Amino acid sequence: MDRRTFLAKSAGLLFGGIFATHIPAAAEIFMPPKAADPRIALIIDDIGFNLTRAEQFLTAGIPITFSILPRLCCSEASARALHDSGHEIMLHQPMEPFSTRVDPGPGAIFVDDRPEQVRDVVAENIATLPHIVGVNNHMGSRYTQLPRKMDQALDAVRANDLFFVDSLTTGHSTAFARARQMGVDTIRRDLFLDTQRNEKAVFGQMKRLGKIASKYGRAIGIGHPRPETLAGIQRFLETPESENVRFTYISQLL
Repeated sequence: MDRRTFLAKSAGLLFGGIFATHIPAAAEIFMPPKAADPRIALIIDDIGFNLTRAEQFLTAGIPITFSILPRLCCSEASARALHDSGHEIMLHQPMEPFSTRVDPGPGAIFVDDRPEQVRDVVAENIATLPHIVGVNNHMGSRYTQLPRKMDQALDAVRANDLFFVDSLTTGHSTAFARARQMGVDTIRRDLFLDTQRNEKAVFGQMKRLGKIASKYGRAIGIGHPRPETLAGIQRFLETPESENVRFTYISQLL
């Protein structure tokens, strides 16, 4: 599907959500990309604080997977609105980082939590968000390094028949390996788009992502709901390189 058609359908669904009583699911709206084409999946993390910032990404006119933090003021509303706009939704599960000065936020799991507590917290987070199809980790540089702790978190993911995306917040993460061992559909990100918070840097990362997709057939980038991130993505979409790849949802790369 070309970007113009995608954008028109996204806009129609967004406004239709205000006036209509039924919105079809994403799978009924957007055609999956051809398997032979190099594919890029973009995940926009940290949704839940402000729905307006997330909705701005709908103007890009491409499939985007939005990952939503649990138990925030706009978490549930964001899940419903973005799903109704035809996009894919994940839980952005907070996990303990190395730094004790950084708060991973509500619904977080920690290495000292009891196994049943970990499973219950993740299960409750999943239950609070409608329409989610997968989970990825928020922070978790300490937590994801521990195989047994990942097993406990992944128990709830598997029980709800969801997939898991390893955000790779540490090079020592065991999340991807443990998910595969447990039979959970899983994949790892390739690049963070906006470690440097400016349009030029994001544009450069998007170009790198395109090269990875062209070489390996697929690539996964993670960004955040910031104006400069959107601007960098849109700038890439205006280049000839963007015509050599297709954008898709993360679930279609599993």
